[in-house]
Amino acid sequence: MQNDTQAFDEIGMRKARYCRYVDTKLWDEFRELFADAPDIRFIDAGGTVIHAFTSVDEFVTRSANYLEGARTIHQVHNAEMERVAEDRVNAIWSMEDYLVFPPANDERPASMHGYGHYHETWEFRDGQWRIAKLELRRTILEIMPKEGAQ
Repeated sequence: MQNDTQAFDEIGMRKARYCRYVDTKLWDEFRELFADAPDIRFIDAGGTVIHAFTSVDEFVTRSANYLEGARTIHQVHNAEMERVAEDRVNAIWSMEDYLVFPPANDERPASMHGYGHYHETWEFRDGQWRIAKLELRRTILEIMPKEGAQ
């Protein structure tokens, strides 16, 4: 088993890939970062759960559909990691994302710019660190509606 430094380095690299895979729309690679039945929640700045998933396939499919045609950047900073078991690490990352959507006739806004923190549990499974729990807790989310949207 990896020591703490090795585990934290590996998890940090995999979290960087998380951001790159979303931004470059590498959905098969993105899916491989997760356990098969993760607990995934997105929480708005008021503390309300706005999306929740327990199926990685549903989460990846919904993400791919929502981000179709969008230009995005996801960044994480200031990792805080704590090993809580031989095969489990809790991590908190400061985050920022910016999404620009195409001018399609759909429900998506023109753009979104947000900040917050990922609260995650990573588990060592099948020789890899995988996300078993992910909560994105927003602190700020600025949404720019499309022109003419109400």
